Order: sequence, then structure tokens, then C-alpha cells
Amino acid sequence: MRPFRPTKPFYSPAEVAEFAGVHPSTILNYIKAGKLYAVKLSERTIRIPAQAVWLLLDPEAVPLPEIVIRDDAKVDIREADRERDFVDA
Repeated sequence: MRPFRPTKPFYSPAEVAEFAGVHPSTILNYIKAGKLYAVKLSERTIRIPAQAVWLLLDPEAVPLPEIVIRDDAKVDIREADRERDFVDA
């Protein structure tokens, strides 16, 4: 399996299943069991954030978040939490 690199911010369970080489019901079971984070947008629509997909498929390649500590000792989470550009590597 080639390394996963996100190209968009959210994926459907079917897309994640295709990347992982499993049946979509397996991905839904992972979500139900709490093994995979997902957002339920409606009764039939579930989206999985790219970071969660990346953690599932290639956990060692996920970049660690950056935390910026300013001189006044307050943590600037805006830098750490901002959306990263998703490009093919």
C-alpha cells in the first residue's frame, strides 16, 4: 500500500474504505467503535477528516502539531490549528 497523503479536508467512508482496502461497513464499524473519528452531517451523511484518515492509514507519517509559545508565555493555538494545505507529495 502506498503512503496516504490527503488531497482534500474530508472523506466519505467509502473513500476511506477504498484507501484502506476494506469494505465500507468496516469503516462504519471503526467509527461506531470509536477507533476512527467522523462527523455525522445528516442521517445518511458521514465525513471523516483527513487527519483522522491519515492517522488510520499511515500513523507514523502524520506531522506533529506545532505549538508556538509567545514571549508573554501564552500559547498561540491559531498557528497550530490552522488548516494545512493539502497537496500530493
